[in-house]
Amino acid sequence: MNPVKIGNIKIDNPICLAPMAGFSALPFRVICGEMGAAYCPTELVSARSIRFNGLGRNSRYSKIDPAREKIPVIQLFGSEPEDFSAAVSKLLADPRYQGLKILDINMGCPVPKVIKTGSGSALMTDPVRASAIVAATVKAVEQAGADIPVTCKTRTGYDDRDKSGPDFARALAEAGASMICIHGRTRPQMYAGYADYDAIARMTEAVKPCNIPVFANGDVKDGKSALKALERTGADGLMVGRAARGNPWVFRKITDELEGREFEEPSDLEKRQMLLRELIERREENADCEEGAVVREFRSVMPFYIKGEEGAAALKRALCNASSIDEVKEILELD
Repeated sequence: MNPVKIGNIKIDNPICLAPMAGFSALPFRVICGEMGAAYCPTELVSARSIRFNGLGRNSRYSKIDPAREKIPVIQLFGSEPEDFSAAVSKLLADPRYQGLKILDINMGCPVPKVIKTGSGSALMTDPVRASAIVAATVKAVEQAGADIPVTCKTRTGYDDRDKSGPDFARALAEAGASMICIHGRTRPQMYAGYADYDAIARMTEAVKPCNIPVFANGDVKDGKSALKALERTGADGLMVGRAARGNPWVFRKITDELEGREFEEPSDLEKRQMLLRELIERREENADCEEGAVVREFRSVMPFYIKGEEGAAALKRALCNASSIDEVKEILELD
């Protein structure tokens, strides 16, 4: 893959982790970076909540670590340009976010509770508002005296009848987006079916005159599928989402296979050890939370690490009833 530039940031190997609610905690982002992901955005954080409630309430989800993350990225969602202006101003005035490198705007989340607020994929029905959000975010960054590119993540359409994807992508670019990532599914598809690479290609072509990179997202899980996505879409980079759940090695696998190297799959023991590492680091990052709460929250993640193991179903049941780190260790038979 060729290097790309997102604003002032050069990325040599443009394969990134897609932001995922419940999965994109700081420890997992750090691990994916170690495995070769160019950058890993936070899960979506409410711009409105930051505006009216401050960063304290949102810091758990917006937390970054410039010392361990190569390119720290925060993803914001919302429906009002004023919320983004205020949120960005607060973020960039806070010392904890001085290492922030990219601000990403979510315009693709298909979850009903996000859609009903006019955020996420709902913005695809209102390109004027979406463009105003991008412009407001870019302006807030400039007013803060920062050099931080603003990117957007969206979908191919609000529904199957929506053919305005190319115009929507072009509008975002013209409003000041420095990169656009396109998930190759419409909102009603959620994550079902197959990614529509032809639709991504049309949106990529529409953005070309704006001279910014486009990333493709959807159905990428190895070198073969990555090559297919790049060739079919004409995209400059890739984002990997579901294939990375419990499988941070996927970034190394994609890179190795694209570059003609043989990839060695992790053993069951390595997967168990990585599961435990992420859990322990999540606990350390949330020291003010009760351990049981951290373990319970992690129950939705653990099954992905042991997927494919012999006896995985029974192991999953046991893990999903665990309430302490020691109990997880015992179940996994790790010291």
